[in-house]
Amino acid sequence: MDHSSAPTTGRRRSQRWRSAWLTLGVPAGVLVILTVNVLAHGPLIGVDQRIRANVQALASSHAWHWLGGPAGLIINLAQPSVAVPVLLVSALAVSARRRSLRPLCTAAVAIILLVVTVIPGKILIGRLAPGQLRLAPDGWGAFPSGHATTSSVCYVLAVLPLLPYLPALMRRAALAALPVWCLLIGAALVWCNYHWFTDVAAGWALAAIIIQLTLWLTREAYSGLSTPPGVPDERIASPSTT
Repeated sequence: MDHSSAPTTGRRRSQRWRSAWLTLGVPAGVLVILTVNVLAHGPLIGVDQRIRANVQALASSHAWHWLGGPAGLIINLAQPSVAVPVLLVSALAVSARRRSLRPLCTAAVAIILLVVTVIPGKILIGRLAPGQLRLAPDGWGAFPSGHATTSSVCYVLAVLPLLPYLPALMRRAALAALPVWCLLIGAALVWCNYHWFTDVAAGWALAAIIIQLTLWLTREAYSGLSTPPGVPDERIASPSTT
C-alpha cells in the first residue's frame, strides 16, 4: 500500500467538505438574511421600495415602455407550467440516451424539493407583492419568488445533463447563457412589478440550494459542479456514461 497517497486523499476530502459547506452555506446565509429582513421589516425593505420606485419610473417612461412586451414574454417562459415540462422533456431525452433512470430521478427530486420549500415558505411568510394591499384568502405570498426559484432550478437542471452531447462551443455558450437567463427572469419580474427585488434574490438563493441538494441526493455530477463529500467523482466523461 502506498502510504504517501494518504495525505493527498485527506486533503482532497477536506477540500470537498469545504467546497460543500461553501456551496450550500453562501446561498443559505443569503436566504436566512433576506427572510429575517422580511419578517422583521428590516433595512432592506427600504432598499426594495427604492428599487421599485426607480424601476417603475423607468418602465412607465416613453423611452423604455416598450420593454414591457419582452419582459412579459420572459415571465411567461418562467412559469412553472413551462419550466417544469422543459425539465421533464430533457430528463426523458437524456434517460433514453443514457439508458438510465437517474436523469428522471434527478428531475423528480428537484420538483419535490421545489414543492416542499417554495409553497410552504410563501404561505408562512405571507409577504405582500408590490402594490398589493392585502393577501387574498387563497394567496401564497410573494416571498420567495416562485417564478425565480422554479425557473432557475428547472432550466439549469434541464441544460446540465445535455452538456456532454453538445459540441464544445455550444457547451460554453449554454453555460454562459444559464446565469444570463436567470438574471433576465429576475429583472423581468421586478420590471413588471410582480416582485420586490429581495423576493427574486431569495428565489435565486433557494434555487442554488435546491440544485445542489438535488445533485447530491441523486449522486449526479456535471462539469462545473462539486461532487458531494465522500461520494466518488462520477463526472460524465462521454455520452455513453451512465
